[in-house]
Amino acid sequence: MAKLRLIIADNDKAYVESVSNYIINNYSHRFQINSFTEEQYFLDYISKNNINIDILLICPQWYTDLIPKEKICISMILSEGIFNDEVIDCEVINKYQRGDKLVSNIINSFVEKNPNKYYIEHNSKRSKVIAVYSPIGGMGKTSIAIGSCLKSAQEGRSVFYLNLENIQSTPRFFDCESSQNLSNILYYIKEKKKNITLKIEGIRCKDSQYNIHYFTPPDSCIDLNETSINEIQYLINELKTTNDYDDIFIDTTSILDEKNKSVLMLSDQVILLVGQDDLSMTKLNLFVRELDILSKRNDLDLSNKITIVLNKYIKGKAQQIKELNLWGKSIDVKVPDVYEPIYIYENSFRKGMKREFKNAISEILTRIYENTI
Repeated sequence: MAKLRLIIADNDKAYVESVSNYIINNYSHRFQINSFTEEQYFLDYISKNNINIDILLICPQWYTDLIPKEKICISMILSEGIFNDEVIDCEVINKYQRGDKLVSNIINSFVEKNPNKYYIEHNSKRSKVIAVYSPIGGMGKTSIAIGSCLKSAQEGRSVFYLNLENIQSTPRFFDCESSQNLSNILYYIKEKKKNITLKIEGIRCKDSQYNIHYFTPPDSCIDLNETSINEIQYLINELKTTNDYDDIFIDTTSILDEKNKSVLMLSDQVILLVGQDDLSMTKLNLFVRELDILSKRNDLDLSNKITIVLNKYIKGKAQQIKELNLWGKSIDVKVPDVYEPIYIYENSFRKGMKREFKNAISEILTRIYENTI
């Protein structure tokens, strides 16, 4: 699609310069931007030029009848607080908020008004979908998935973290104070609206430390439970085909149901987590047996894209798991049992990884990247 034509019109010169520079530096692929700090220049430009404006951000004092509103798709008042409702016949947006949230709110408002009008032009990146799965509960899927996201981002790769668990711990690692979440995306898909990629841009959040994109948890786990296999597949395919990301890490549930099978099938690589206790071995044997049946039926074949990871490894502890042989593969990486492998700095969402854990994550990613060359 062509870039969205955005005009920022406000008499606060410092604000206009700051916001314009932020959008140019971070969203030049999405917006063609013009900014004005003199009202007459703005009126002359919009009145005399034969152009259509997708989005107008404007201070309330300048939003008058002199503006040719038929040229504007959506107008948004930059609000500093409470003002007279009588002068407002358009949307209102908080003027002072974090840059990425401001842009998300702008895009959301635009998409809600134009759900089927615009289409996204995909770029040239090839995204890899990497599922983190274990048939055994409590194996630390989320820690491995988040750790993989952090390490991948540290290496300069663009990353999306997609959590499909019913009960999510995303707020432990990322800021989830957002007005919209995964539920909004799922509803949008159910309604079969076409502008899904732009909607994703409007709803996704971005970690300020690592620039990882993610959705905040759904309103209720019911929203995920009621999402069909086709809808989950559609979401993953949309994330993948936009090619905005080098790596898309999916945090899955432990159930091997039809929905999870479809996620594993769509994934380019699967990180399979196992433990070294007897219960893990029992469940893993059942899982392997199920995979053999599914493979023979051509329902699910992981033989060429699986990396087996022994998580929470304790050196010297007896392990029956060493006898594991899955399609000729044995354990690829051992991740040591580390207390709080991902630590959060107090009163912030700044994160770090313990050295032993980080080294193991690096080894996992090396295996994955080698398998996808």
